Amino acid sequence: MSDKINFEQTLSELEQVVARLESGECTLDESIELFTKGVELTKKCNSCLENAKLQIKLLNESEAL
Repeated sequence: MSDKINFEQTLSELEQVVARLESGECTLDESIELFTKGVELTKKCNSCLENAKLQIKLLNESEAL
């Protein structure tokens, strides 16, 4: 359950970063910082999704036995 909360929180934070970048109201330095943060958040989201995919695969394999 905490993985889902972590994923949801991370995705929400990523959406906020994207919205801020898309607003066009950031300085160049702020944009670079936000972009860097966005890349890190994307990696976290992808990791959570890969873990979920692995769990589903393991569950499917155990049911096939």
